[in-house]
Amino acid sequence: MTSAAPFLLSAGIDWPADQSTPRWSLRADDGTRADQLLEPGTRCSFAVQPGRWCLGHTRVGGAEDWTHVDCPDGAPAERGTQCGPCLARDDARHMHDFHRSGIAPAGLRAYLAKPQWLYVATFAQGASKIGTAGLGNKWRRLAQQGAVLASYVALAADGRVVRVLEDLVTERLGLGQAVRAAAKTAGLTDPGQGGPSPSGVYDAGSLATVHRAQVERVHALLAEDPAATGLDVEPVDEDFTPSALAGPLLKAWNDGDLHPYPGWLSASSHGFTVLAVLGQTLGVRLDGSERLYAADASVLKGRRVVAGEHSTAVPVAQDSLF
Repeated sequence: MTSAAPFLLSAGIDWPADQSTPRWSLRADDGTRADQLLEPGTRCSFAVQPGRWCLGHTRVGGAEDWTHVDCPDGAPAERGTQCGPCLARDDARHMHDFHRSGIAPAGLRAYLAKPQWLYVATFAQGASKIGTAGLGNKWRRLAQQGAVLASYVALAADGRVVRVLEDLVTERLGLGQAVRAAAKTAGLTDPGQGGPSPSGVYDAGSLATVHRAQVERVHALLAEDPAATGLDVEPVDEDFTPSALAGPLLKAWNDGDLHPYPGWLSASSHGFTVLAVLGQTLGVRLDGSERLYAADASVLKGRRVVAGEHSTAVPVAQDSLF
């Protein structure tokens, strides 16, 4: 990561549509991009400045015309990763309430008029969620999510119908519509293996059973619930395969050999080598250690970072006495 600017604004990990190589999205204070490709072996070394800053807003000019606009004021973030004025200007903010309010700018209405997907995603700690994706954002959406397992379960006629169905699944089946980013990473490093354990930990086999059960519950609702059968929806069953870059993380998780990153990426200084990426989770190796650590990079969104020569200290490992 190199730049003449005193700091770079981090906008998180951005996955391409083909799931090839994700980028750490970075912007200099003059608005230029300084993205870092996260190929295996990439070195990341930086210090995090205090505070959290607005990442701007989105203008939607049509179904395939989405434009990111940097915050014109470089303001601190007030809600999530936006300041108040950028939140008010953000066309996409109407998307998840349009099926109830009917309010959306013309460009977003054009996007919502297109068919959209409904999916079930399951994470390492056993939590599943229901979610939606635009027709042209099918695989990138799930790559960004960082699920261990995911399946598309329906293709809806448009964005209103898919969100009505999403709410119905939540109401009838109790499947939530969000899983916290921190929980996604933490679930990968919980101790224990071999299926559901007293700590609620899963391996690849037992998690697959949980995921398939949730997919079948949604399919049953689509086929049997009168509120669902009256919607313009085509049931599908198409599994998502995470990028090959996630392989080392998922193997270490399944083997019980993945470790939590020591500290938080949202403060202090850090230096490590990236070996794997799953959604917004980095699988990293620390200098002087052969272990793989899972770091939650989502906490870097809206943070200002400065490149430098840093190295994260290897935590002292204590073997169990039993």
